[in-house]
Amino acid sequence: MLFLASVFAPWIAPFDALRQVGSSLTPPSWQHPMGTDNIGRDLFSLVVYGSRASLAIGICAALAALMVGGTVGVLAGYRRGVVEAVLMRLAELFQTLPVIIVVLFAIALFGTSFWLLIAAVALAIWPLEARLIYGQFVNLREREFVAAAVVADLPTSHIIFREILPNALPPVIVQVALDASLAILIESGLGFLGLSDASMVSWGQLLFVAQDYLDSAWWMSVFPGAAICLAVIGLNMLADGLNDVVNPRATRRAAGGLPG
Repeated sequence: MLFLASVFAPWIAPFDALRQVGSSLTPPSWQHPMGTDNIGRDLFSLVVYGSRASLAIGICAALAALMVGGTVGVLAGYRRGVVEAVLMRLAELFQTLPVIIVVLFAIALFGTSFWLLIAAVALAIWPLEARLIYGQFVNLREREFVAAAVVADLPTSHIIFREILPNALPPVIVQVALDASLAILIESGLGFLGLSDASMVSWGQLLFVAQDYLDSAWWMSVFPGAAICLAVIGLNMLADGLNDVVNPRATRRAAGGLPG
């Protein structure tokens, strides 16, 4: 529903998100279901349009992390020796650093535009993908079908992309959905700190503005915060559902339907 709201925002939002349409700090009413903000903008329209930036950054950052982490995980998982050691130590280094420190460092160096925010968030979460894909490749590279492909002298690219990768993807797909929810939380946290792109409306940016009105205008923080909660819960439920689809045997075993 939030994704559809972001796609059809111009038709769902009753007002222009950036235009003053009423008195400032008006409580929720029939005309303004979520009230108005400190400069008289319709908060419902702001939340609807804010879903575009927040969801786009979350999904794009998760996909970017998949590309970077996937490349590192594939190379480290298939190649052994120095390549494996160097790449996995690099992933562990990034994973030991606090996420917010990595993101703040990247923003301090490169700024806070839309694409730079995506790059900064992806930089913080790519080790999750790298570690997962690496583990899948380490497990699968010793299987019989991979050994048969090696004996048949098939090209390395064929072994990686046709033999191992398709079997490694199911848990990776689930992780991408989880990463998207984490990326939304990171972006919202940056917006709350006033570090998001000022030229776009996002849920975190709305929370940043609402900080000064927690006592006098509760709706300014409650509704953007609820949207963030719904997005994160929805993506986690999506990941859980994807896990049931891509790994039904493990799901039934966990439920007691199959013997261990």
